[in-house]
Amino acid sequence: MTAASPAKAAAGLPKPAAGAPKPAHTPEDLGRLNLKQLLLARSEWFADEIMKGVERSDFAFLTPAQSRLLAVMAGKPTHMAELARRLAISRQAVHKTVGELARRGLLALHDDPERGNSKLVVYTDRGRQLNRAGARMIEQTEARIAARIGRARLETLRALLASDWG
Repeated sequence: MTAASPAKAAAGLPKPAAGAPKPAHTPEDLGRLNLKQLLLARSEWFADEIMKGVERSDFAFLTPAQSRLLAVMAGKPTHMAELARRLAISRQAVHKTVGELARRGLLALHDDPERGNSKLVVYTDRGRQLNRAGARMIEQTEARIAARIGRARLETLRALLASDWG
């Protein structure tokens, strides 16, 4: 094991253990990020908070990639190609992830009545239970944000993010 750097040792900071999660951005770090980096950092924080809730639930087997796919579906039937496009991953990766979730009884593939040769990814009854549990986790995370920054500032943030950016 190598010794901590002199700067870290001087600051009294322990060396992170191998495989330890990376530390969260400090307020100082966040202040130096451009808008895209800041949005990505906060999105990552939000996803991590959701995964903490998932780990304490009946759905602890979910991976972050599976959680992202389910979030993109937003409770609605979705085509595989649309999932791949919105997640910016290959169709093969979507097929693999959907297959894993189908084996867990959360999703199913149905023929698309409007496109005969296409399949829709749909929630099963158990998948809808997961979707409701996920909505509660999001509400709890938003409540923690409101407690930290204030309800009015959270609503302002929501309004700014929802406004027309062109």
